[in-house]
Amino acid sequence: MKKLTFVFGIGLLALTAVAFTACGGGRSTATQLRLEITSPSGRTVTVATPTQMISGIVSDPSSTVTVNDVEVAVDGDGSFSHDFELGYGGNRVVVSATTEGRDRPLTRTINVNRNLDLVLMSPEGMQIDAETPIATGENAIVISGRVSDPSARVMVTGDQVEVDEEGNFSRLVDLHYTLSTLNVTAMIEAVDTPLTTLVTVHRTP
Repeated sequence: MKKLTFVFGIGLLALTAVAFTACGGGRSTATQLRLEITSPSGRTVTVATPTQMISGIVSDPSSTVTVNDVEVAVDGDGSFSHDFELGYGGNRVVVSATTEGRDRPLTRTINVNRNLDLVLMSPEGMQIDAETPIATGENAIVISGRVSDPSARVMVTGDQVEVDEEGNFSRLVDLHYTLSTLNVTAMIEAVDTPLTTLVTVHRTP
């Protein structure tokens, strides 16, 4: 009787093991799905560009990957990329990956802040440091630079200047004093606060 019970117990364990294996052994391929974001490198980034490349790799190339609910193509090695359009301010980007039979998608969240950027250049072609005065022996100076959004309005000492399609601008400013502070401002409707840089120019004898 004990031998029969022992044999029956072994058979029951074997059936349980078969059923456990058929169910994935408690570790289905869905639970092993991995999602890695390779670009941007951080989870919170600040840029001045109108778009942000979202790139990554998923462990199962057959997965469905979306970026803010927009499906993106996945290559045979599991890699993917998507050029995400940014609005000014904060942009919350959610990357999701899922496979057949998986109850919930695997997600990664990225916060991208888009700012307006203004870079000023000296007559010698060097980037201007607002804290370092520019010295010149001339009665006028060329203030040039680039704004990150060509649709922005740029003002140099209160006068609007033309901005080309790449965001470049240039303005000749007369120097009436030995020490002059020039105000350069960039503004756009989508940004509440104008971006202002003060340039100090020292006119030498």
